[in-house]
Amino acid sequence: MELSIIRHETTGAPPNQCNKSETITKFEIMGGASVRDETIPIHLLLGGFDLTPTLRDVDKKFSMRCYLNLVLIGENRHHFKQQITSFHQDLA
Repeated sequence: MELSIIRHETTGAPPNQCNKSETITKFEIMGGASVRDETIPIHLLLGGFDLTPTLRDVDKKFSMRCYLNLVLIGENRHHFKQQITSFHQDLA
């Protein structure tokens, strides 16, 4: 089982849009296949990574989003799940 954080940037306006993805970090949570209906708690500390706040459609020309990407490896199969994650800046 692997968990990674991916930063996805989009610049420009269609049809001249440019997309760029960067893997910030990748963790191997466990080796081998998990048992069916097993719950695996994950505690992910984000303080040591260069994360920026989520930006959506700034002047309809720029956006930056982060995704959590989970890969489950089962018997002869791989399962993928990707979730958009929002980060906010605390101004206090």
